[in-house]
Amino acid sequence: MRKIYDAVVIIGTYTDKQGKEKPRYMNVGAVLQGEKGMSLKLEAIPVGFTGWINFYEPRAREEKPAKSDDEFGDSEIPF
Repeated sequence: MRKIYDAVVIIGTYTDKQGKEKPRYMNVGAVLQGEKGMSLKLEAIPVGFTGWINFYEPRAREEKPAKSDDEFGDSEIPF
C-alpha cells in the first residue's frame, strides 16, 4: 500500500505573531492506495471531534545535512 494523503482535522485555533487567529491542525492518519482501492487508517481521534476530516497530499520530509566533526568542535582531540 502507498500513502497518498494525510488525514488532518482542525482541533482549535491559535494566534500568530501578527495577532491573526489561525486554525490548529492535527494529523490523525492516512489514506492509502492498494491494489483493490483506497483505505483510511485512523491513528487518533481528537477530543471534541466534529466528524470532518480533511485530506492533503503528504509534505516531503526535509533532510537535514549531517554535521561535520568541525561543527561539534572535536576535529582535534587533545589526547
